[in-house]
Parts: sequence; structure tokens; C-alpha cells
Amino acid sequence: MSEWTSRLERCLLPLNPIPQGGDYWAGVAAILTLDKEVLLVKRAVRPGDPWSGDWAMPGGKWRKGDANLYESIKREVMEETSIDISSLRPAGWLPPRSPRIRPEMKIMPLILLTSSRLKIVLNDELTDYCWASLTSLVCEKRVMKTPRGEELTDVYLLDETNVVWGITARIIQELIDCAGL
Repeated sequence: MSEWTSRLERCLLPLNPIPQGGDYWAGVAAILTLDKEVLLVKRAVRPGDPWSGDWAMPGGKWRKGDANLYESIKREVMEETSIDISSLRPAGWLPPRSPRIRPEMKIMPLILLTSSRLKIVLNDELTDYCWASLTSLVCEKRVMKTPRGEELTDVYLLDETNVVWGITARIIQELIDCAGL
């Protein structure tokens, strides 16, 4: 692998033991190309979904019957994007984190590496996707509408109208920092 992936892997938690998951646990896949791009997906607008319409990383909640969090991520990514993550090179885990609006929930990002962009087929939970360059993303402060009201927060600009914010922006920042990009 490359120097930046080696730096990244030194920041990550080991692949084993695999987090077990459970109620109030979810996992996302940070799928990175060797060209330093990360796969982002846009969630469909759905009533009652606090992350409705947001850009995120593919993944989702642990369900009863999932053997562990890796299996939850594998199931969710396959359902959402048609990507079989077992064909990718796992690099490690980022520590669990909680969304500000759901502090009881724990989300663990699994970092996966691929040599190139993968073919994506979106399901009805998603409306768009992009491969965002970690070296080209621009971070700025913006006022965002949240369930708690308006908040000034860091966002990453995909273009003039599409921004990545919240827990996904914090994961991206950690990936950039760890990889030294």
C-alpha cells in the first residue's frame, strides 16, 4: 500500500475483535480508493428520518440476527449500493461515536480500501452518490438546520449546493488527519 494508507492504518483500531453491535449500534463503511476518494451517498427524503436528505457513508443499524457489526455493515452496504464489502481490503475501525441528536446511539466506521471506484447501484433509500476527493474537499463553517435549531458547524463542500456535515463530516476530518492529507 501507499504511505498515506500506512499512516491511516496506524490510527485505526484493529480489525479484531470485531465489535459485536447491539441495540443502539450502527456501522458505516468508509470506502476509500487508492486515489484518496471516499464514497458518499445521499439519503432519500423520508418523514421521521433525522438524517433525511443528508450525505453520508453507506451503512446502518445493527439488527437482531446480525452476528456482529461487520455483518451489519456488510448487509446494509449491499442493500444500499450493491457493493460486497468482503471483496475490499479492511484497514481497521475508527472508535465509536454518537450523533449529537442521538447521543444514545453508537456508530462505528469500518475503513475499507479499494484500488478503484466501484460500480454502484442505489436502492430506494438513497438518491445519489459521489466519490469525493479527500485532498480536494473544502471545509468551512455554515449554519445548518438541526432538530435542535440552527447551529454553526463545520461542513465539507461537494459543490455549491451539496454539503457534508454532522457525524459524516467528523469522520471525514478524522480520515484526513490520520492519513496526513
